[in-house]
Amino acid sequence: MEKLEIFLLEETMGVVPEYWGLNQFANFNYSNVMKSLYLYDFPNAWKEGELKKKICTIGANDYFNKWTSEEFLVIEDSGLNGIFSLANEELVKGSIVNGKRTGIPLFGGNHQLLFYNKKLVNQVPETMQDLIAIAESVKKKKKLDYGFVFPTGACYFILPFLYGYGANLWSNSQIPISEDSLYKTICFLRELIYERKVAPIKWEQAESIECFTKGNAAYCIGGDWNIKEFDMATDSNLGICKIPKLERECRSTANASYLFVSKYIKEELHKNIREFCKLFLGQDIQASIIRNLYRMPAARNFSIDKNNFDEKLLKSYEVYKRAFIMPPKKEVTHMYHVLADLLEPNVLIRDNPEELTKKVILHLNDVESYYKNNLLKM
Repeated sequence: MEKLEIFLLEETMGVVPEYWGLNQFANFNYSNVMKSLYLYDFPNAWKEGELKKKICTIGANDYFNKWTSEEFLVIEDSGLNGIFSLANEELVKGSIVNGKRTGIPLFGGNHQLLFYNKKLVNQVPETMQDLIAIAESVKKKKKLDYGFVFPTGACYFILPFLYGYGANLWSNSQIPISEDSLYKTICFLRELIYERKVAPIKWEQAESIECFTKGNAAYCIGGDWNIKEFDMATDSNLGICKIPKLERECRSTANASYLFVSKYIKEELHKNIREFCKLFLGQDIQASIIRNLYRMPAARNFSIDKNNFDEKLLKSYEVYKRAFIMPPKKEVTHMYHVLADLLEPNVLIRDNPEELTKKVILHLNDVESYYKNNLLKM
């Protein structure tokens, strides 16, 4: 039987699909880093005429705008529309592009969390200043490299900071990022990284993960995808809580992993897609996703029974319930690029905070030129 060819990051689900019976419907093609998936693996596969007729990808909803937003099948205009009845309605809304539902949610999550190693510290900070003070104290007492780490080079992890200083980040109809919230975030990052040297200057996720898993930092901001690895590294001494508040709560952002289907998909593979999603959104796989990968449910009406899941999952779920799903807008994808370029740690000290704030706001408002000149054309 001909199968779907699904491209995804290895960290999205690991290799667990092989144990769920999903490989009867699809072959899984894994990329080890996001750059490979976005720039090489999926685009190169797309160039192959026959492969393009059976290709899919699994990932967050900003995939819609990563290339040209036109590669994927509009599900609600196809014979696959009935699949949406299996999925959580809020997550389905996160797949709407140009008024049309395009992606099928498989599981939720991707929200930011604060982790702590209970072998080093057992205090849950209420405010960011509490976190800094406790982290500096335990760093000195335990002779750690850092008291507190996070990927300072990855803009996704500062979104809760922006929200904590008043940015709305598409959680309502007001301006997503105001000058005031951006200015305060820039000042906070400069203080954290350069003035007080609380956090490392230029780290991506790999460096933060290594520092925390080796016991060289007491606290680490990461995401729900880190839970399993962090729990193993701390010998089940992992603590999980929300990001401490700044001027207000540092509300996490969240997303879902969606199945996107090539618009050139063969008609005979529609059955594979239906059966794949029916199995994936069934109670057994959804419970396995939650229990083993610490992700959140995407099946409609799935409720988390507190008696069936461990404390780590329940703590993560508490944060997820307060998080908001980032919408699949061009402005959101554009925001990631602008913040990644202009709030890069080394750039933070090139301009003064006032100048940098104005520069970022200027670029955030210039969405269409980015999409006109920088999208990867396939």
